[in-house]
Amino acid sequence: MSDHGNSSRTVTVPTCDHGPVTVREPDWCTGSDREHQPGGYRVDITHASPDYEFTVSTSRGTPVILRVCFEQRPFTERPPGHVPFVNVEMDGDWHPHGSDDLRRLSDTLTTHSDQLRELADRLDDLTNAFDAAKRGTSASAKPEKGRGD
Repeated sequence: MSDHGNSSRTVTVPTCDHGPVTVREPDWCTGSDREHQPGGYRVDITHASPDYEFTVSTSRGTPVILRVCFEQRPFTERPPGHVPFVNVEMDGDWHPHGSDDLRRLSDTLTTHSDQLRELADRLDDLTNAFDAAKRGTSASAKPEKGRGD
């Protein structure tokens, strides 16, 4: 992905409050009408990259669990300000993240991953106990190898 500073593209967006506004467009910006909506307010001009989707395979398909994109709002007065950031979609809402925020999110997801592994181990224990109860044996009894159970 190219750096914003290398961009030579510009886009002129007609706005209702400042007339035509010409801005330098980052190389990663899709330049779609969603970001450069003619007739909107200058403060609403947004640069956005294509979405990056983080998926997981399940027995029912491959759902998107996180969706992220680079974004920049060159005229906003609200946080995160004029600098590029990563917008992360979680639970149907978008959350702006700086690089430190992304690292904290990554750490949190790693912790959740560890917790899921612990739950998988617990599920193995529960499944083994259930199977043993069905066979009428103790949950701690190991099945004999080669018996075709």
